[in-house]
Amino acid sequence: MTTTNGLGNSIENMLSLSSGDTLTQQFLSSPPLNNSTDEFLDYSEHERSEMSVSNNLWYKEAIFYEVYVRAFCDIEGTGNGGISGITNKLDYLHTLGVDCIWLLPIYPSPLKDDGYDISDYCDIHPDYGTLNDFKILVKAVHERNMKIIADFIPNHCSDKHKWFQSARLSRDSPYRDYFVWSDSPQKYKDARIIFLDVEQSNWTWDEAAGQYYWHRFYKEQPDLNFDNPKVQQEMLNIIDFWLNLGIDGFRVDAVPYLFEREGTSCENLPETHEFLKKMRQFIDNKYPGRIILAEACQMPDEVRKYFGDGDEFHMGFHFPVMPRIYMSIMRSKSECLRDIMENTPEIPNTCQWVTFLRNHDELTLEMVTKDERKEMWDFYAPVPRMRINLGIRRRLAPLMGGDQRKIELAYSLLFTLPGSPIIYYGDEICMGDNIWLEDRHGVRTPMQWCDQPPNGGFSTSNKLYAPVIDDPEYGYQKVNVVESEKDPSSLYQVIRQMIQRRRKHLSFGHGSFQWINSDNPHIASYMRICGIDRMFIVQNLSDQVQKVTLHTHATPALSSLSIHQSSIRCGSIHRRNASNSGDGIASGIGSRICGDDGISNITSNFGNTLTVDGAGGNLSGSKVTPIPTRKVHTHYQQSNINRQQHLQPLTTKEEYEASKDTKQPFVSFLNVETASYDEQSHYLIDILTDYQVMVDQKGYVTMDLEPYQFFWFSMGEITTLMGDGSKSRDLRRKSIQINDPINLHHKNTHFADPIDE
Repeated sequence: MTTTNGLGNSIENMLSLSSGDTLTQQFLSSPPLNNSTDEFLDYSEHERSEMSVSNNLWYKEAIFYEVYVRAFCDIEGTGNGGISGITNKLDYLHTLGVDCIWLLPIYPSPLKDDGYDISDYCDIHPDYGTLNDFKILVKAVHERNMKIIADFIPNHCSDKHKWFQSARLSRDSPYRDYFVWSDSPQKYKDARIIFLDVEQSNWTWDEAAGQYYWHRFYKEQPDLNFDNPKVQQEMLNIIDFWLNLGIDGFRVDAVPYLFEREGTSCENLPETHEFLKKMRQFIDNKYPGRIILAEACQMPDEVRKYFGDGDEFHMGFHFPVMPRIYMSIMRSKSECLRDIMENTPEIPNTCQWVTFLRNHDELTLEMVTKDERKEMWDFYAPVPRMRINLGIRRRLAPLMGGDQRKIELAYSLLFTLPGSPIIYYGDEICMGDNIWLEDRHGVRTPMQWCDQPPNGGFSTSNKLYAPVIDDPEYGYQKVNVVESEKDPSSLYQVIRQMIQRRRKHLSFGHGSFQWINSDNPHIASYMRICGIDRMFIVQNLSDQVQKVTLHTHATPALSSLSIHQSSIRCGSIHRRNASNSGDGIASGIGSRICGDDGISNITSNFGNTLTVDGAGGNLSGSKVTPIPTRKVHTHYQQSNINRQQHLQPLTTKEEYEASKDTKQPFVSFLNVETASYDEQSHYLIDILTDYQVMVDQKGYVTMDLEPYQFFWFSMGEITTLMGDGSKSRDLRRKSIQINDPINLHHKNTHFADPIDE
């Protein structure tokens, strides 16, 4: 069956087009970013920095997109999404700015755990297509200069796998030692039970085997025995099979649990790291440039071990950051985020954290305290049906009450904090969830492509694997890709703009991270620094206008921001409106209007912003997904974790001069100092909106931020006011002398101090 529409080419058409023709067709058909001449560069080619290309570090700059294959697109009319459906929609992902697609399990499986119970490691689930379909997908992805990785599950398989079926029938089976057996369920009693809601023990009795078998997850997922060298070799053979087909790496599932030892938690054991180093060496030797991503739901100090000395995983999920993004917005305070970031250890230069807002599982609250978990449940999941295990089974948009400003703020944090971000399919268009589906299936519903019945463009079948969302707030009639592409203020367009601007700055992918002290606890401000590329991020976490004074230079000097209070006021913020400038995307990035008197006026520019009534309604006889009500929250109690000493802001030039004997932070591979003192006044430019803010001669800036407002100021695009004229200094390009000072002063810029002519 062949399907063709405005969002993607048919498989036949894609195969008939050359790579260049496909890119050209996509670029010409996609909506323009804005009217700025700076956007003539065809970013759709997904160009990567020379640093990433020459050192195989593409993953440090990449935007990942998580695809649940069954839910994405069904072009065969079977009711299940498939490999060909993803190929059909590649142009959509390419236009969004995705660099790498992450596929959830695609293997044959009984689907007890949505494919994480594998019955054959070297084939495609028949619902999804064939190996030939997969080869076509990989080729099409690479033609667009994108990457693709797949889930790899070494810890366990399905109880329907031929290995286990043979092992349980005879103790003489060659596969008996592929699994962990015991005559008593008391062995390894110090290991925790992960799926508390459904499993009472990590051991299950098998009548045919006459023994208990070990499993860390569902009883239908027996753990493999990595003490058996044959199991280790089987895993390397599986890796070889898929990498030979051309994929760019794996997200490796459940890595802490590979080995078991009595008297331990059976997690993070030394033997596990020994095997992982062996696996990494195999990949590096045979497939250089391919990556492995560790899924280890642990605190950062434990995950740090999985990077080794740069000889284990290339990437690792930073699980604790995710709930603290929600917590910081809930509390309107940045302290919990700052606390976890300050207790995140350094990792090798060739490694990278991976961050996300939501994924295919519950929003896990394992990495917070019991009191914090209760607080999060009360606020984000007031109805028990919204909770599962130690988490919340809700999507991003419903969690944020449908408030696009808050969703944009969450993405701002995701895109600017350290790590390569992952977007979960559908979150870019504000898809909702269905908590009435079992397990975690409520966040795995069909992708909503258009407003056409019966299934919003997902499938022509009358029988789907799961119902498409069809409620007043998040139904496909209102929330879909077509509407998001047409609306210049939609979340899709805002995210697309963020990705495009983020790609231009090395500091986001390769740079160091430094908190900027603030006297306002509602402000999250920090710097991302990579040599001369410095980004100054300021974000208002609250629903109220906030005034803040910040210092723009980082140095080890220990001093208080309160010593210096600048009188500079925030200048006029004139946003380019879609109706008069054509820059519809920029006008969608929050409502950032500031009056000429420096006082912010709260307005709204959103086109189809989702709204909610704030009440969940009567749940007793309703199957409508309830909306959590807002509550008053307790003040965050500071953690007792010992913090390392971190850089503090500079307050005076004298302190800067006195601090010169202290070693400045630097980026080793560029050997460029990352802290400097500029005595001359200048202004910063927000790369998302072109808003310019004045910085005084001591490096301080004062501004007012509207509710949930954020700025990404580039300190590599600053203008310095000099006595003999003005000089534009874009530190990433060659400096240009400007003869006429009036050309320097943008009509939208308000200078707090008079300029000497």
